[in-house]
Amino acid sequence: MRTIGGYRIRGLLGKGGMGAVYKAEHPALGKLVALKLLAPSEHLAGLVGYEPLKERFLREARIMAGIRHPHVSQVWDYGEDAGRPFFVMEYACDSLGSLMGESYRMEAPSRQLPPVMAMDYAIQTLSGLARLHHAGIIHRDIKPFNLLLTEENRIKIIDFGLSKLRGETARADPDTVKIGTPYYAAPEQAENPEAAGPAADCYAVGVLLWRMLVGMLPPDEMEGDEAKAACLRRDAFLARWKDLDPALAQQAREFFAVALHRDPQGRHATAMAMAADIEALRERFQHALDAACRLPEEDQAVLGLGGLGGLGGLRDLAQGAASSTAVALRSSPLKTGPLRDLEQLELDCLGRPLVPRRPEFICDARGDTVLDPIHGLRWQRAGTPYPGTWQEAHAYVAQLNNTCFAGHDDWRLPTVAELASCIDPDKEPGVSCADTCFDPHQTTCWSADRRSFVSAWRLHAAMGFVQWVDMHCQTHTRAVRTESPPHAGKEKT
Repeated sequence: MRTIGGYRIRGLLGKGGMGAVYKAEHPALGKLVALKLLAPSEHLAGLVGYEPLKERFLREARIMAGIRHPHVSQVWDYGEDAGRPFFVMEYACDSLGSLMGESYRMEAPSRQLPPVMAMDYAIQTLSGLARLHHAGIIHRDIKPFNLLLTEENRIKIIDFGLSKLRGETARADPDTVKIGTPYYAAPEQAENPEAAGPAADCYAVGVLLWRMLVGMLPPDEMEGDEAKAACLRRDAFLARWKDLDPALAQQAREFFAVALHRDPQGRHATAMAMAADIEALRERFQHALDAACRLPEEDQAVLGLGGLGGLGGLRDLAQGAASSTAVALRSSPLKTGPLRDLEQLELDCLGRPLVPRRPEFICDARGDTVLDPIHGLRWQRAGTPYPGTWQEAHAYVAQLNNTCFAGHDDWRLPTVAELASCIDPDKEPGVSCADTCFDPHQTTCWSADRRSFVSAWRLHAAMGFVQWVDMHCQTHTRAVRTESPPHAGKEKT
């Protein structure tokens, strides 16, 4: 097995122009860590030079090691392997980029997050940035994939390779070396990286929050047909919030007019000032939603809050109407492999069912199980109280069968096909009054399906999509059993 500096390498997490980040294991403790190795591309090394890149790499490690904050990733070790420097930091299974489904083609639509969740992530990011700004550090590359998500749902800022320190003289980078990421970099930073101050980082958070709420980049950042699509998304988003509360929509307009201002003087002066405005917006949204959910059910239905038509034109549904026809779902586990994996699972590019089905669940009177009469399945209502690895999920199901949970010994991990049948296409995540039979604290659930020997598929129940993750990731388990075969339809994958 390959090692770097004594750490056992378990897989590649990502690769860029500066080097690669690996999932690694501490040789004595067995603890998983993220190991970043300096291995610049020939192009970048030729432009900048290896020694300046090495100095920059050490500088990044020192910045991360010197900041103690809940929302800034920590560096635990530094060394060299065959002359190449590396540093070790805390490992997280997920990032905001993978949660949002952002691809290398950033103009493409991404997943919308429940509004309260999106605003909470933005506030956490700004909290970390406030600490950095206090230390005189401007990050200059805030984007979804530079924001890790821990098992406790906590944001961790990473990648300080492009950051700027107070009092630091300008680096002599060639003009072809850009500082920041397109669409997220503030206008003044794109023109002159050394002009970037705290307002530049705040601008990036503004773009990030817009994308989390709307599912696309702001229209002003787009061109052509993509700009038209972004305008339609913007109008649908604001109309949806206006339906909840006209004052809420106006407050959102005013907030983003400041957050995305082209002139840094027109933006929030500090990260904490921006966080305070987002907190006020989050409180008004929650108040508006709570008030709407106190309305009679027929009025909730008009607003799209009762599980009927609650998408408000924001979400791109798959072809055709949601079906509730009786169909036998695949119950045998499979291994997809990385090629055409979503197609094999009948999912779109954002992990949502190509053929959405409107679920119909019956809650058990005792509260232990939930019946799906359409597909002939009986589910656990709650499952594991704590998240665990994929291997621990199998052990948990074996324990259920040993103890005959709810009087049965044929419980199993569900397939992706079965988990996808739990996604309600009419329920907009985070903007609904409809109750669920399942434990709302189980935001993710393991499936029996694998993508590779080290990764498996899981349902993100809170957002209604399926994704693959490392088997070491911490995820809840909700077991299922076949109650009775459906009377119509054929087996689907």
